Amino acid sequence: MAETLGSLVDKLTIANIRLWHLEDARRDRSLADADRLRAADAIAEVNSQRNDLMDEIDNFLYLAAHGKVKLQAPKMKIYRKFRLTAEEEAAAEALARTPSRAKAVPPGKTRRGGVKSRPVTTRRGR
Repeated sequence: MAETLGSLVDKLTIANIRLWHLEDARRDRSLADADRLRAADAIAEVNSQRNDLMDEIDNFLYLAAHGKVKLQAPKMKIYRKFRLTAEEEAAAEALARTPSRAKAVPPGKTRRGGVKSRPVTTRRGR
């Protein structure tokens, strides 16, 4: 089985959307009868394809539940390996060990020295 569960579900979604539009065309009384009959014929064909896809999905899930299909995690692409030189690593460790220079902000104040605004409260019933 070369299909993945995601590709099968994608195909099923497309078939459902096609069915939706074909059924709208079949019900549309403004269309000619020949067009409505063609839509009805196409509905039968797409519905058959949809049923086949649902059977494939059921089979895939059955095989996966019994360990016959290996489910794979998504592959992550790494374009460049990231390595620090010994000097960069030492500098990063030294930086991580230094105490933070950020000052504690007293309650009611902002970092720039301003006063925090209080939330506006309203009285109910007025």
